[in-house]
Amino acid sequence: MSKNHFNGSIPSSFGDMSSLSSLDLSNNQLSGGILEHLAMGCSSLQVLALSNNKLQGKIFFENFNLTNLRELQLDGNNFSGRIPNFLSKISLLSALDVSNNQLSGRIPRWMGNMSFLVKIIMSNNHLEGTIPTEFCQLDLLLLDLSVNNISGSLPSCFNPSKIRQVHLSKNRLQGAITDALINSSTLITLDVSDNFLTGSIPSWVGSLSNLGYLLLNDNNFEGPIPMELCNLSHLSLINLSHNNLSGRIPRCLKITKLDVSEVCFEPCINYNRNLYDKIFSLNDPIEFTIKNVSYTYKGKILPYLSGMGLSYNNLAGEIPYEIGNFREILVLSLSHNSLTGPIPPTFANLMQIETLDLSYNNLSGNIPPEFAVLHFLGYFNVSYNNLSGKTPERIGQLGAFDESSYLGNPFLCGTLVQKNCSPIEPPLTPKASTGNSEDDGSIDMIVFYVSFIVSYIMVILSIGVVLYINPYWRQAWFYYGEMGVNSCYYLVVDNLPRKYRC
Repeated sequence: MSKNHFNGSIPSSFGDMSSLSSLDLSNNQLSGGILEHLAMGCSSLQVLALSNNKLQGKIFFENFNLTNLRELQLDGNNFSGRIPNFLSKISLLSALDVSNNQLSGRIPRWMGNMSFLVKIIMSNNHLEGTIPTEFCQLDLLLLDLSVNNISGSLPSCFNPSKIRQVHLSKNRLQGAITDALINSSTLITLDVSDNFLTGSIPSWVGSLSNLGYLLLNDNNFEGPIPMELCNLSHLSLINLSHNNLSGRIPRCLKITKLDVSEVCFEPCINYNRNLYDKIFSLNDPIEFTIKNVSYTYKGKILPYLSGMGLSYNNLAGEIPYEIGNFREILVLSLSHNSLTGPIPPTFANLMQIETLDLSYNNLSGNIPPEFAVLHFLGYFNVSYNNLSGKTPERIGQLGAFDESSYLGNPFLCGTLVQKNCSPIEPPLTPKASTGNSEDDGSIDMIVFYVSFIVSYIMVILSIGVVLYINPYWRQAWFYYGEMGVNSCYYLVVDNLPRKYRC
């Protein structure tokens, strides 16, 4: 009866179905709480799915007889209060999902004694305290405690041999990563992002041979990126951004895509433990930053998510040209580091890439013109580097990016940065004579005449100003001027022939 438009409360008549083994009322508009009559009467119930409704109040009342439950899905409601202790009576419970509610308090220690429990999802609540050491007794496949207020660290004894997914993001975990999960070679997803973890990234992470999603971003990790991560041949997504990592980017890192043969595309309800081992839930989201915005991915798109995020660190050295071999990568973010050298031209091989952010580094050289063939590129940013030369032509997808993608590169030129790329003639090179030499001379003469006239006028004006200000000089000027005129007159008259004199 899931995925309909049922509203109102859950009918009490369901409590009379003592032989009912599965009840799925998820994805409706049901309100109220879980009736005590249902919790007491449906003693044969093995699956109870009430996800994504508007149910509220406590999860169950103390009068509870659903001891045969294998799967309990109460996620996506408004349940509040603590996780009730009487759920420990469900000794055969294999999957518990109470995510996206308003639950509070500590994680119950008795959960570690439920030997059949393989799937725990309690994300997006208000749970606090530490992760119980009793969890070390569980052979879990999936643990999701993300978006709570959990503190401390993952117990070092926590090493489930068949675990596939660990989601602990957006909590208050602190300290260094312990040796937990060191022997969990089946692990596909490790997400401890957005916590307060410190120290270096453990080298044993490279021994998790099936790891596909590694998210350690938004912590306080420091030191180099371990070379052992190069052993992760199935790595699809790695996000180490917003840490204090230093050193160079390992050239041997590999990015691929998740093997879809390992993925369960629908909610897997199967109580045969042997068939559980290959389950990878697509309903548990992974958060990744694209175009400076954090997006949450889940569902069937998840196996196709491939990317590398190393931004906001202290990484140095050149960008490895081997990254150009990640032909299926969708996102590459290396911004806000101290990377140097050129942009590898091999990036033109990233034919599927949608986001390329190299901003705020010390990159030099030209922008490879081959980038014009990256037809799926939706975000491109090389601003605030030391790039030079001409910006790419407005061809293909590159024509969609404006000046903001190239800011802070004073040696770039071209239409995209509104700066002409005028050729610079080398110094001390004699200019070849052309047929326009006559025009060149006329231009020089015009400059000479203008300069001479302006200088002459300035001299006359200067003399006039001086004579106007100083009366003594003015009187002397006219006196000597008159004497000069008279001298010239008598000189001329005395030298004229006698017949021309007056």
